[in-house]
Amino acid sequence: MKKRLTILALLTALLLPCVPARAGWNPLDVATDGKGIVVYASSSGGKQAGILYNGYNDSLSLEDTNGLYSCGLTMDYTVWLDQDKAEKNQPRGDEIDWYGDAWIDQMPSDMFLAEVTQPDAPLYTTPGHKTLAARHAAGTLIMVCGEFGDDYFVRFDGNGFRGGFMPKSALKKIGTLTYRQANFISEKWGLTDAREATVYTDGGPIAIGASATGYSAFDPIVLENGKQVTVFREINGWAQLSGGSFIESRFLDPDGDHSVAYATVNTSGPLNRLNVRRYPSTDAWVQVKLCAGAQVQVASHTDDWAAVLIVGPEGGEEESGSVQMKYLVFGDDTQIKNGCVRVRLTEDRYEDQYRYDKKQLLPAGTELTVLGVNDGYDIERDNCDCFLCLTEDGRTVMIFNDSGVLEPVGEGLGVTAKAASNVRMRVSPSKNAEVIRTLDKGTKVEVLLRGEGWTLVKYKDQTGYVMSRYLSFP
Repeated sequence: MKKRLTILALLTALLLPCVPARAGWNPLDVATDGKGIVVYASSSGGKQAGILYNGYNDSLSLEDTNGLYSCGLTMDYTVWLDQDKAEKNQPRGDEIDWYGDAWIDQMPSDMFLAEVTQPDAPLYTTPGHKTLAARHAAGTLIMVCGEFGDDYFVRFDGNGFRGGFMPKSALKKIGTLTYRQANFISEKWGLTDAREATVYTDGGPIAIGASATGYSAFDPIVLENGKQVTVFREINGWAQLSGGSFIESRFLDPDGDHSVAYATVNTSGPLNRLNVRRYPSTDAWVQVKLCAGAQVQVASHTDDWAAVLIVGPEGGEEESGSVQMKYLVFGDDTQIKNGCVRVRLTEDRYEDQYRYDKKQLLPAGTELTVLGVNDGYDIERDNCDCFLCLTEDGRTVMIFNDSGVLEPVGEGLGVTAKAASNVRMRVSPSKNAEVIRTLDKGTKVEVLLRGEGWTLVKYKDQTGYVMSRYLSFP
């Protein structure tokens, strides 16, 4: 399932001042009599963790604890603050339109624009330098939003998803930012030399990363051929874009090399799958599980994690996220045990994964290659598996395997599994489907198509579906 939103939509949700509280969060605009608001590392207050500058915009938890609200600055770091004190000096009065220019232009701001002065400057997810999130090239522009001891808290865009903590020694202040410049992408941080450019690809979408060094595991941004972008600065063959992303300059040159490099998933066996997570942590939720042999675009990576895009060379349904680097192979490797099964449709299907906006009909008999399966199976609801597949003309599609519409073709993987207990084999992937036979514990079956909830197996001369949790896979 797609979990990405456009930056414009994110800004609309997060940056409009004084919007009513929604379930789960309160809007926050820091505006004090001093230089920002003191924040704490725990809900009990006590020792100060740092300061968020005037003009900082984010969201808070809906409920306070000990009078303090929690605010997530990064995936790994949360602070607590007093919202009443944080917003003490907001523009007020009946004559002010809180959605208009007057309110925005009167909001105080102490945030500023800085330039990275050190090569490979580190960006951490906490002020204690626990986790290295990215390295940034000298010349990169950054918005400074607060200070935490010897570190600045920084952002690369208005919503903070690519922000973190950088040593003060690695940055140089080059200009102040108004509230409008800091919080609205259209203001381009007040840069007068920002320029518009066109993205050129070989046809399909490309993934772009969050650093001009290529060292970052932040979720990639996806750009289509012909997309218009705003370039802040050119840095050693990279272009820094508004919105916190970096693209190789060759993709902005109509006559440049537009080829995309792929990496191949290499798990310990053909039935084992690689978790694509929402962000680089084994605690992050899984969006899709990729088969061994599936190919991904790598936007950038750290030593341990890679930010990847899964999409066909001609486009289609897109999935992106973070995977562990140790399961990726760059270049050709004939030792990879391919787990991407060839299948054909037994019924007509539309390629849209939700089937609300029916984009293109895939007729019965269409052959596909299974690249992975969504991690959305619910045992209680007994919903069907949703497979990520590649069409013969190079597009990725999502196919719901309700009633068992995917039929393996060819020789298969030649891999067997074992029944972990007595289990029923059914005609289709549903607990209500007709039972073909019961397999005794220890019975070996050939795996034809492994799903998150159901696996299509062959036993002697019969094929049918068995719940995956009752099988022991090699």
